[in-house]
Amino acid sequence: MNINITSRLLVMMFIQYFMQGAWNMTMGLVLSSYGMANIIGNAYALLGLATILSPLFIGMIADRFFSSQKVMAVLHIINAAVLFTVPQFVEAQNVGMTLFLIFIVGLLFYPTTALSNSITFSHINGVKMFPVIRVFGNFGFMVVGFIMGEMGFSGSTMTWYIAACSGIVLALYCLTLPDTPPKAKDKPFAPRDILCLDALSLFKDRYFAILMFSIFVLMIPKTAYSAYIPVFIKALGFDNAASMMQIGVACEIVFMFLLSFVLLKFGFKITLALGIVSWIIRTVLFSYAAVDSGTTFLIIGLLLQGLCWDFFFTAGDIYVDKKAKPEIRAQAQGIRFIVSNGAGLLFASTVCGFIFNNTVTETGAASLPQWVNYWHYPTAIAGIVFIFFIFFFKDDVSKKDTANTNSSKKDGLNHSESQ
Repeated sequence: MNINITSRLLVMMFIQYFMQGAWNMTMGLVLSSYGMANIIGNAYALLGLATILSPLFIGMIADRFFSSQKVMAVLHIINAAVLFTVPQFVEAQNVGMTLFLIFIVGLLFYPTTALSNSITFSHINGVKMFPVIRVFGNFGFMVVGFIMGEMGFSGSTMTWYIAACSGIVLALYCLTLPDTPPKAKDKPFAPRDILCLDALSLFKDRYFAILMFSIFVLMIPKTAYSAYIPVFIKALGFDNAASMMQIGVACEIVFMFLLSFVLLKFGFKITLALGIVSWIIRTVLFSYAAVDSGTTFLIIGLLLQGLCWDFFFTAGDIYVDKKAKPEIRAQAQGIRFIVSNGAGLLFASTVCGFIFNNTVTETGAASLPQWVNYWHYPTAIAGIVFIFFIFFFKDDVSKKDTANTNSSKKDGLNHSESQ
């Protein structure tokens, strides 16, 4: 393990998720604070649409034409300029421009998340080291959350200025990252490359397709949480939503360190299934929190963030990397983000927006009985995903890789054997 490269990658992850947390963590609360609660679902749906359009194409550019770290730097510097303009339109309650700029932010930002993963996987052993590096993204998310919460910025447009400044820092830092040249640069360019057909062919793999479908549907409980939990916490009487959400992020850090062990010990199927079950339990706890006078159910629900996110979505990132050939690695990570933060988020935001707007019609304490019904919907959906996943997904990758690890011991698990 190269300590110098590892340290540079973990700093990248820290700033990447610090920036994302700044603009994304309490976006729903910011819109609600400026009288635009009814467009929260629309805003997240536009982020989903943006993620459908850009990561796969940007991944193709990084795989074929330009070094990934340079592509990432350009995207962040342009995005920083856009982020600086958002607050004025939010404060003016200009719905059209607010939604348009949020869409542009999504177009520019989400490809960088896929690129940060592909850069990392290019320089490390995925199963053993990715959770360790990725956990520093959680640190970044947690730090910015505490800053916003303790400074009273949870529902303020100041969050967008913080994101813009961190975007500039990250753009400059990307230029110092280990060089990650395009793996398919010398390969003859064909029309199928524009359409990213090599990466899309991953869907021919039954278990890859099953996992992608599970991720797509589970985005409903995930979006029900990420888009509306700050509003729910506010309704419970807490003004520091961003700080309280860091309870979950702190727990996520703990489980990130356990992820490698669980994957190597139990395989992908059990690990991913635990993640799905955690979403079921979590939303049930939130429904109880809406009628409970204490904070016990809320705190436990927030603490489940580690299992919900690490054991499903982060484990999914590792699974995708192991399924993809090196020359389509960036595109493969792009597919994962299109399925979740793209098509999945677009679909989930539309569904969650409809549920919220038709279920939670009151504000403050008066809305709490309505929140009980709101949380029942994502609970039921997560339950359906769990049943589907258990019956149809087989853990073929980790079994093959375990055999390879025992026989070769060179680099751990290899990316090509899972094809």
